[in-house]
Parts: sequence; structure tokens; C-alpha cells
Amino acid sequence: MNWIPPMEPVSIPGVKQGPGYIHEIKWDGIRGMIYLQSGSMKVYTKKGNERTDFYPELNILETSLGEKDMVLDGEIVVQDNRGYPSFHNILVRETVKNKRNLEYYLRNYPVKYMLFDILMYNGRQLTRTALQERKDILEEAAAPVIQNSNTVFLSRVFENGNELYGNMKLENMEGIVSKKLNSYYLPGKKHEEWFKTKFTKKMLCVIGGIQWKDKLPNSLLMGIRAGAGTKLFYMGKASLGLKGQDLQLLRQYRDELVQRECPFEPDGITDIDMTGTELTWTVPAITCWVGFLELSNDGHFRHPKILGFTNLPLDEADGKVLTD
Repeated sequence: MNWIPPMEPVSIPGVKQGPGYIHEIKWDGIRGMIYLQSGSMKVYTKKGNERTDFYPELNILETSLGEKDMVLDGEIVVQDNRGYPSFHNILVRETVKNKRNLEYYLRNYPVKYMLFDILMYNGRQLTRTALQERKDILEEAAAPVIQNSNTVFLSRVFENGNELYGNMKLENMEGIVSKKLNSYYLPGKKHEEWFKTKFTKKMLCVIGGIQWKDKLPNSLLMGIRAGAGTKLFYMGKASLGLKGQDLQLLRQYRDELVQRECPFEPDGITDIDMTGTELTWTVPAITCWVGFLELSNDGHFRHPKILGFTNLPLDEADGKVLTD
């Protein structure tokens, strides 16, 4: 089967309303594209990276639906101890690169699959079929696995977007997605068919590095505790929000803070722009609140802002997202 670029919702500040829209929960996970053909299954991320062997829980799709050719679209999530989707937990699971460690992650970070679209069914391309019809086809096609699995679920559809938005805010979820019922499945974000409305978020992070410019801190590199490991998962860098007194304190205690070893996991820190700056790694001892708009596909902050340093312990920087 040829690769079908995933359709992505466009961010907007308010909830789309009207009889032509349906609304769904914005699941806090990673996109999972399922390709079933000739009795075999492949699992891909939004960027097209194959991850089949690392999500054996999804083999139930092949077992239940493998006799039919289809392309499914949904979100892979890992729940926290409250039963809510946790972006931190799915990041921990997604970083698994060695199958020798897989049993640990299967026990401690089991995944669920929230199914919300079907792009091909038994040779019929559905990307130019209206969403409402695709939903009807999906419900029928996925029935065997939905009825016999506690891993795969159909994403529920709601008619009242404002009500859903309010409920998701109370539940500290990520937001909602609003879709036109007559929308085709179009690649990327160059459309006016799907929209996402998300909450203002903040996360407790650990400072693991400082970029210096003219002997003053220019930006902070931030991370969260990455599962059972001792390293931090890199979340991004920010300078917005740093106050004059913060800059002076970091400068004053530079010698005590700096260390040779990088405190971050090696994945994800290769794209740091070093133009005109000096980078030093720091002892992971300082926590701070970071506000952000949303998380990118690779789990990094978009539009982060330092909200303030804290005296909270490192263990609380576990990737939990709070909404304002």
C-alpha cells in the first residue's frame, strides 16, 4: 500500500459550532497509522517511522481484522495511574529501541489505541469520501476487534463542542478536535476541515543546561524524568519569561551548577541552535514551571515560557501536564 500522509487539525482559539460539525476528545498520545494487507500488519508514526515490533499489544488488530485490507488512523496512548492518557508515559514507551527491554514496558506502560478514521477498505480508497461515511464504514469494519478487545476503542463522537470542551478542561485533558461531517481526508494542515482547540498548559521541568551569550544566560534547556532511567527527557529550551534576578542568580552560581556530563537522553538534543552562544550542562537540581501552547510531534514544547523557579523536588517533574 502507498503511504497516505496523515491529516492534521488546525489550531484555533475557540470551539467550532454548528450542525455540520462533530467533536472528539483530543487524545494525549502519538499518532498511530495501521496498515493491514494480506494478513500482515504494520504500525507507523505520523512521520512514517515503522514501530510494529515495539507495540505488540496492537497485534489484536491483525488477529481480528487481518483477512481484510485496510488503513486505519488513530492515537496510541498510555494511561497514568488515574486512567487518563499521559503524554509522558507514551513518550517513555515510544523511546524504546531495544526489544530486550520490551517486557518491562509492556507491564508498566501498556498502550491503548483510540481509533477515529479509516482511509482504505478492501481496495477502496476513502480519502475522497465524506467523514460521516468513513465513520460508518469504520464502525462496521472495526466491530470484530472493538467487541473482543480491551486495547482498541472507537473514539466517541459528540455533538456539543462547548460542553465537551468544558468537560475536558475539568478532566485536565488536552483539548478537543472539531471536524466537518462532509470533510475529505486531506494531508497535513492545508485545509479548513478539522480544527483543534487546546488549553493553556504548564509543566514542571528540570533545568539541565544553559546557553550563555555575553556571559549571561540566554536560554534554559529543560527536561523531565524519563521513566526508570537517570537521564532527563529533553523537552526544549526557553528564554521568554526569565527575569533579571533569575539571570543574575544563574550567573552567580554558574560554577556550582555546571557539570561535564550531559544530563539528557541523547535522542532529541541534536537540533539545538548554538549560533553565537556557549552551552554548559548543569547539575539537574533546579525545577521550574514552563508554560507552553502544545507539544510537537517529537514531544518538545511549542512556544514555551518560563513561569518561575520552584523548590519542588525533581521526582515531581514527571511530565504531568496541567491546564489553566
